Amino acid sequence: MGASASREKFRESVAALVEVDVSTDDADFWDELWKIPSTPEEVFELIPPAAARRLRDERFENLATLFTQATAQLCQIVETPYNIYFDQALNCVRVLTRILPFLLEKGDLGDADENVEQLCWGTAGNIGDEKIGLMIGGAEGKSVASSLPHQGTGMGDDQEPLALLVVHAAMHMLFLPQFTCDFHETKESAASSGLFGRSEEREDREMRAEAGLQTKVIENGVSLVPRPTSIVWASGTGINGSQSLGSDSASRKYDKNRVEVLRLMLAACCDPLFSPADEYNPLASRWLAVATAADAPNAPCLFHSLLNTILSFDPSAGLGMSDTHVQLVELSTQVLAALLDCGLPGNPEPVQDSNGEPLIEFEAASKGGFNVFRTLMSRIETTKELDFIFKGFSRLLRNVYEAESSYLPGSAPKMECFQELLVLLWKFLEENPLFVNHILTKCDVNELVVPICYLMYKSRRDPAQIGLVHICTFVLLKLSGERSFGVSLNKAFKKKLPLDIPLFSGGHNDLLAITLHKLVVNGAYKLVPLYSCFLTIICNISPYWRSMSLVAAVKMVNLFELFSSPKFLYSGENAHRHLALLLEVFNNVLQYQYQGNTHLVYAIIRRKDSFGRISSLTLKKAQEQCHKVYGDKNSTHYDADRARLANGDPKGVPVGEALGAGGGMESGEKFQPTEAWLMELKENLPLETVTRLLQHLVPVVDEIVSSKSGVVDEGEILEVLHEITMVGLLPVPHPIVIRKYQPNQYTALWFTAFMWGVIFLRNQNLPMFDGKCIELFQVSVQEEDVYG
Repeated sequence: MGASASREKFRESVAALVEVDVSTDDADFWDELWKIPSTPEEVFELIPPAAARRLRDERFENLATLFTQATAQLCQIVETPYNIYFDQALNCVRVLTRILPFLLEKGDLGDADENVEQLCWGTAGNIGDEKIGLMIGGAEGKSVASSLPHQGTGMGDDQEPLALLVVHAAMHMLFLPQFTCDFHETKESAASSGLFGRSEEREDREMRAEAGLQTKVIENGVSLVPRPTSIVWASGTGINGSQSLGSDSASRKYDKNRVEVLRLMLAACCDPLFSPADEYNPLASRWLAVATAADAPNAPCLFHSLLNTILSFDPSAGLGMSDTHVQLVELSTQVLAALLDCGLPGNPEPVQDSNGEPLIEFEAASKGGFNVFRTLMSRIETTKELDFIFKGFSRLLRNVYEAESSYLPGSAPKMECFQELLVLLWKFLEENPLFVNHILTKCDVNELVVPICYLMYKSRRDPAQIGLVHICTFVLLKLSGERSFGVSLNKAFKKKLPLDIPLFSGGHNDLLAITLHKLVVNGAYKLVPLYSCFLTIICNISPYWRSMSLVAAVKMVNLFELFSSPKFLYSGENAHRHLALLLEVFNNVLQYQYQGNTHLVYAIIRRKDSFGRISSLTLKKAQEQCHKVYGDKNSTHYDADRARLANGDPKGVPVGEALGAGGGMESGEKFQPTEAWLMELKENLPLETVTRLLQHLVPVVDEIVSSKSGVVDEGEILEVLHEITMVGLLPVPHPIVIRKYQPNQYTALWFTAFMWGVIFLRNQNLPMFDGKCIELFQVSVQEEDVYG
């Protein structure tokens, strides 16, 4: 059958399914449907959203037969993987990928529908003779179902619901010999599970001890080792050094099939899209619970395959790379991010058997909310694996500016999945304590800081990239809570970024400060909720800032002028908290790093009037300035109360209060300065250190200027300031306060919405998801723009 003829035949079959009832006994119709050659593009084009919903709402019996037969055939191909049936299996994968999101619109988290509930989660024992009883326990065929009841089902192996069967079939198909992987028999034993030599093992034990992670030894549990390792798609984590995967490039011959099955996995995991944001529950989706349960087939192989495929990719070799492999890398990032986003965090405490093989205790694995992928991520612990992960993230994120810097167009293709990569990076920072320790003590964390600053700087004015700036901010805030991070930023910055960033000579701390300053003075208005985060990051690193560049010093003092201006100061009752953070920055630098920071000292002296105005502020003056700026307006344009992110804990910054408010800045009532407000401002602004500095040094500088008749070289003043000691003149150094990021439900929800928003937008070439019924976030695109 020619391509045009088969396309027309498929069109007729789809039309028949939508228009008339087709009997389940019409063997000729159904057999022919699955055998018609098709492509993913044809399936999506010939089953548009309107047709899929009409099939669901008006011809549900047809949809049920379609879903049931497609699932049955995937189960069959898993049990008897003959390559003559591979094309037919791919047809089933494409149809399921197309219709699943429309079923989930009325599934667990969408609008409940009794027909959909029965189809997806009713028993599947009556499917017929298609051998639907797929093995549940992984590549070895050993089922742990007897010990671990399927989450949300409680059904036996012979009565599995279709939803479970389709997810498990997809996870099997991702490791089907000659379809998505090669299969090599390997001699694996628990005794050989140690990845590296004795010295490295000793180093890893010491690292675990430093992090307070105590290894627990048990007799039996669920194995976290990928078996057989030969089916893992790429080298990296989870692979014994003595075992061979063959070449990663040889494995790429299966990329096309992997892409198609991963699309199916993504479609089966899209439940969160159909939950209203204020009702979203990360434990509510049975689809995701099945995919992340301890007995999910090949879960360790899938985790390491996805992670290794992503982090072993080198964009600089992109000219010799197929588009399909790039697509696989990007889709792997999305699927892994989705699998890591549901359920409960994994426990990083290592558990192993007497041979040193990592396990999960049966009791822990059978609890509701358990996520095997989060557990696998949290327990990556060897130095070699952690180094592989860091190098992968830094290589891929560097691509965001290296692709723009290349002298040869196309020589460094740009990766488009950097937002998903940042989500994965965040997951590792949040849930693997050894990874955080590793990148701060054994790696150059600036390899991550530079691309993050680049993305923030470049995206600051684009309303469509506000989410990207948010996630970059979260990463920096998380890292800034560690002393080692502030120390590492002193490394000299010598790269040339393709940005209009001012030239400066300094460290990566200067790059960070200049970037965050730019986001405040020249960023989108919706970034206002992040101002407190920006200042907290700078405040956290300031005690370790050895030598602030001239440019950064001027920028920091400019921020003080900006936030002390009437427009900002009287925008809300708590607007002065921005000033308090900046003064803490100045105090930290002056009291702990005075000798190397004459640029900041001189910048403060030159702007002495800004500090004097705040210290001498009276209630009458405040009220006059407020009225002059805002007059009789009922609301302020910039509302610092809505923008602030602290919740009363002086050592914690639980970002999310403002995010939950959606970023709107309009307040109900106009702020008016009061005596109580002025008293709080005076008590909370730590002005003493700067005041004493100015009292001692302003006369010195004035005398130098006077002696030179007003014509003086700035270098001379800096030299004099450098020679002056302030010991005994400044207050006794205060204790260093580091404000650590505190996770909370608002940020967890924000990350879920952000991640799925990115996945939605990045899957529009082949439009997997239709925006019409999505409730997790607002979709405001015209249908013809997306599907035309």
